[in-house]
Amino acid sequence: MGEDKYPEFRLGWPTLLVALSGVITSAHFLPLYSFGPMAPDLSRALNIPLGELQRCITLNFAGIAVGSQLAGWLMDRFSLRSVTLCSLVLYALTYITMSTISLSQNLLYTFYFLLPIVGSGSLLVTWTKIVCDKFERQRGLALAILLSGSGVVSTVSPLLLAGYVGTADWQQGFLVMGILPLATLLVCFFTLPTGNPSSNQQSSLSINSSEPENGRVTRQISGISYRETLRSRQFWTIIVALILVVFVVVSMITNIVPMLVQKGLSQSGATVVFSAFGLALVAGRLAGGFFLDKFWGPLIAFCALVLPSIGCLIFLLAPPDMVLMVMATVLVGVAAGAEFDILAYLVSRYFGLRSYAKVFGTVSGTVALGSGMSPLIFGPLIDATGNYDSLLLICIVIAALGASMFLTLGPYPDFEEALAQE
Repeated sequence: MGEDKYPEFRLGWPTLLVALSGVITSAHFLPLYSFGPMAPDLSRALNIPLGELQRCITLNFAGIAVGSQLAGWLMDRFSLRSVTLCSLVLYALTYITMSTISLSQNLLYTFYFLLPIVGSGSLLVTWTKIVCDKFERQRGLALAILLSGSGVVSTVSPLLLAGYVGTADWQQGFLVMGILPLATLLVCFFTLPTGNPSSNQQSSLSINSSEPENGRVTRQISGISYRETLRSRQFWTIIVALILVVFVVVSMITNIVPMLVQKGLSQSGATVVFSAFGLALVAGRLAGGFFLDKFWGPLIAFCALVLPSIGCLIFLLAPPDMVLMVMATVLVGVAAGAEFDILAYLVSRYFGLRSYAKVFGTVSGTVALGSGMSPLIFGPLIDATGNYDSLLLICIVIAALGASMFLTLGPYPDFEEALAQE
């Protein structure tokens, strides 16, 4: 009896592994975490200052905003399998093209903008939808495991590029990045189910289910419509709160190392400190998912997402001690790990799964667009002041404000009761 009380992981692990492979190669994370190792080569080859080169990330985030919306729209009209497979092919071909042609500054910016658009079906909306459809009681932990894939790619992509960066063959690093989505394409081709459930019904079985076809059970999908979601206070609260927090996280990701060097650490010492970020990210993912299943989601969101405010306070006031700088970096990393767990979980709880792809795509896309503006806003501020104090003061305030907004969301709606009354 006890073994069947929570059978979701026993039945759903194939689904989770397929989705995890998708997150690891997703256009949401792979361009971001592979950019840093390749940035010096791009700067030298194209004669672009490193600060100006960060526009690639801003444009990439803008592409994520467009691609997330596009993915939600496509999945409303075509099967998830078709959208995902086509996107993975186009995404891989775009990276491979970047490895074979002569790049210019404008062409590079265009490619970074297009990667998440042509690869829209490889963005988080696809993989979180697959997991949310399968997991109910342990959805938080399942999402945490799924989104830990971003920690994997942040660790693995620099290692895969290590043999190419700093050499005459540096551009072949794009080819390596293009091969990764092709591996996910093979996995998805043999595992993603064919067909597309209607907007109001879904099968209770999932990838590689061992139950017979005649044992398939169809159930109503709970939740509210996309139009109703757009009119809800919770929808806009989540968007604004996440933009504020992710704005801070992105700013810290791109500035921790040069900030620590300015505080007096060596380049190698600052890099060692920042290496704690990836481990903290994975820890934040798993801890956030575990606690989301145990406690009220907005409370967990507040506790996790207020941490960058404390981290920035340490960066601002503490001396350049390695232990204190690692502690501040870890606080930012934990929040970076928890943010997408929290987003996927709260979207599924407050708005249901009925229009999940479109709602998640809208929220994640808007958050990416808003937070992607941070290099454009804070870059001139840093140049004007010559230090990071103003940046840190602003980040302390807006991270605390964004985290506090989650506490206003109120209780989860009961969609099952609403369905029973229909």
